[in-house]
Amino acid sequence: MIALSLALLQAPLQKADTVAPGAAVESPFVATSSGWTLYGTLTVPKAASGPVPVILIVAGSGPTDRNANSPAGIRSNTYAQLAWRLAERGIASLRYDKRGIAASRGAMDSAVVARTTMQDYANDVRNLADSLHADHRFSRVILVGHSEGSALSIMAAHDGAPVAGVVSMAGMGRPFATVLREQLAAQLDSNTLKMYDTSMTAYLAGRDPPVPSYLASLFVPALRNYLRSMMAFDAKAVGQLHCPVLVLQGDYDLQVTVADAEALHAADPKSTLVIFAGDTHMFKIAASKDRMAEAPTYVDPTVPVDPKVVTTIADWIKRL
Repeated sequence: MIALSLALLQAPLQKADTVAPGAAVESPFVATSSGWTLYGTLTVPKAASGPVPVILIVAGSGPTDRNANSPAGIRSNTYAQLAWRLAERGIASLRYDKRGIAASRGAMDSAVVARTTMQDYANDVRNLADSLHADHRFSRVILVGHSEGSALSIMAAHDGAPVAGVVSMAGMGRPFATVLREQLAAQLDSNTLKMYDTSMTAYLAGRDPPVPSYLASLFVPALRNYLRSMMAFDAKAVGQLHCPVLVLQGDYDLQVTVADAEALHAADPKSTLVIFAGDTHMFKIAASKDRMAEAPTYVDPTVPVDPKVVTTIADWIKRL
């Protein structure tokens, strides 16, 4: 999501491990969506002898790339690890750079950014799902959305993406305004929080109020329409999906909480809800629910994704 502490982002970085295991065969993937060229990595089980399930991994917010890494200092490699571990269990995957991000940056100038909303990204998810659905190597398509990617996956499935299921990983179940303010409340004093409330009201109304530099990333004029679309997203749409839903949440997540997962599950009582003890927002296990203790799960790509998460997803897909 958004409000990561500076202390976390200043933790020492290590070089990301981007080598797939022998059980996985990876190849470049290129697709066009609404005139935008999207680049990704297709991972297929080496032992596949016929059509296999394929997941489409939809990344979280900001400049998060196909591997769950970011120039903002995140080097988790969570999406790559998830793809590799699922390949070992006979499940293919596509992870991709969203429009405007990494290899898919394209001509994302300020004018394009100002016109972009969540619906544009959800349309890309639907178009990529269409491509995978038409590929005879795959038996069925499942959307796996992380953080903001959960909302995009719900929107795409709601809009008719040909999917057999949706997996929400650390997805918002409450209004984004509520989640964002909760994140900020953990880091700002009461006076600054009041200033944020007043400034955000003005910003969404079309004005550009003066704000401290450490909050400036939340008030970028070109991102106003996108933030408005995030504020308008209603997670209750998950209850209108015509496919099974798996809701996953770590109880050490400092960005999205168990309350969000429970809200998603309440909106779709038929969904399956699983809470992972000790898992952070990156679905890696931390020693404690402390920002510095959680830092390695964000910046050390050698920390593995929680094996229980992989098993849960794989078993659920195989039961579809």
